[in-house]
Amino acid sequence: MALFTCLATLLACVSARLAIEGRVERQPIFRRLRGGSEADAQGLRGGAEADAPPPPRVMFVCRANSCRSQMAHGLFNKLTDGSSGASCGFRASELNPHAVAVMAEIGIDISEHTSNAIAEYDPSAFDAIICVCGCAAEVPGEWKVGHFEDWSLDDPPELDPGDRSVYRRVRDELKERIEALAKRLHVAGCGLGLGPLRGGQAAAAGGVRDEVKEYYGKVLQKSADLQTNACCTAVELPQEVKAAIGKVHPEVVSKYFGCGLCVPEALSGLSVLDLGCGSGRDCYVLAQLVGESGSVVGVDMTDEQLSTARQHVAWHADAFGYARPNTDFKQGYIEDLKGIGLGDETFDVVVSNCVVNLSPDKAAVLREAFRVLKAGGEMYFSDVYADRRVPPHLRDDPLLYGECLGGALYWNDFLALAKAAGFADPRLVEDAPITVANPALEEKLRGIRFYSATYRLFKLPGRLEADCEDYGQAVVYKGTLPGRAAAFDLDSHHHIEAGKVFPVCGNTYHMLASTRFRQHFEYVGAHPHEAGKSAHFGIFDGCGKSLPFASASAAGAGGQCC
Repeated sequence: MALFTCLATLLACVSARLAIEGRVERQPIFRRLRGGSEADAQGLRGGAEADAPPPPRVMFVCRANSCRSQMAHGLFNKLTDGSSGASCGFRASELNPHAVAVMAEIGIDISEHTSNAIAEYDPSAFDAIICVCGCAAEVPGEWKVGHFEDWSLDDPPELDPGDRSVYRRVRDELKERIEALAKRLHVAGCGLGLGPLRGGQAAAAGGVRDEVKEYYGKVLQKSADLQTNACCTAVELPQEVKAAIGKVHPEVVSKYFGCGLCVPEALSGLSVLDLGCGSGRDCYVLAQLVGESGSVVGVDMTDEQLSTARQHVAWHADAFGYARPNTDFKQGYIEDLKGIGLGDETFDVVVSNCVVNLSPDKAAVLREAFRVLKAGGEMYFSDVYADRRVPPHLRDDPLLYGECLGGALYWNDFLALAKAAGFADPRLVEDAPITVANPALEEKLRGIRFYSATYRLFKLPGRLEADCEDYGQAVVYKGTLPGRAAAFDLDSHHHIEAGKVFPVCGNTYHMLASTRFRQHFEYVGAHPHEAGKSAHFGIFDGCGKSLPFASASAAGAGGQCC
């Protein structure tokens, strides 16, 4: 556990430096490639006590090392009460006098800073590299081997060279981000450490939740701040959804961190629950699709995200032309919906967008979703899955967890959990591979493949079987679902054209006949399980399982017995 009580919070290199059994190599804090000395480095350490671990060494990078990186440098050193921060640019220039002035306003003197080029430094001398200008692609690869973040902040001189209010705004944004960074790095006096993410169920859950709150509430300010595309929607949205998104407040949209499409069909007049609603983007889209007679409840644990969602409730009701809002936002944990007053069989549909992977107890999330759904209801959600079980050291990496990768379930484990919760026969709707453009993260993951996938889980107790069985049934789609006149896709293997007889297994039959879709289809054959009314013809070929025995032709050819 000693490894996790040091900096298991975003930095592989920090963990190595503050490693188990006190094997700490105290390198010079800034090891310049040109000039510099151990004596200089000793002075920069600020007289840290020999028996105390030195503060993490952080380099802030921007283009010219004149404004944003210099302010970040000064703020970090002020917060850490030392000199463990540094700054540089792709080229050296001159210190911006307006940056110096607005920093002096808050009691931080950066007037003695010099502007330096990145080539003057050795990246291995730092525990974290923070690019503050949104130009990660221009940072040399060796600077992104350890922990690396790319903060995209406005450049005050570009917006208005002489307007100090712009400098103050960027300064204050840097202050908030650096306070959060200092906490994640376990800097003494800068907030509570995050500790291990796992071990001891209650403590583990708290650790994960705190880390997720920090990341989505403090670190991420907009979707562009994400380090991978794991939480970025890649699917083509239906026209009605595009139109609905266009009516959502811009601030709500900018703070959306979803990974897929979480808007199922046939929602008019229904009650919908959004697990991990974040800023409320999907809730406000759904609010339009359920109509004024429907309702949408969003649940999230993050203060900052809920504040954004709640702030615009009345605005959206007015924009949609509703007499009163049909949205409500509740703060709580998606593993304990009962704790925030959500009763049994309350909702027609439960949605979730790239959130279940962030939960420390995914089985509880699925059980609670099943509990609050009405019979015939559906959980329709997008999330991130891995092609194998993610090893513990990656699950315990807070950046990977916050980026929806560390907590990703192995797809086959997910299927088992869903079935155990009561959702027999999970259906995959669509999927897409996730790309990790961040070289440091890609190196950590080493071959694990991740996917963004959308699943349908129906609550049909006593109706669905473990496998797809053939009862000689078929359906005919009427073409009546809005926006889907030509065909309806139940899932990735059931593209049902309007007007065409479409043979189905017993499970698919019930997913249509025993749910909100019933009125949009005509049915051929009796309901399975109705005694004396339905013949069973064996396994339904093409639905994932086939007759395990040798074919009739092969069996007839041999004539041998065992």
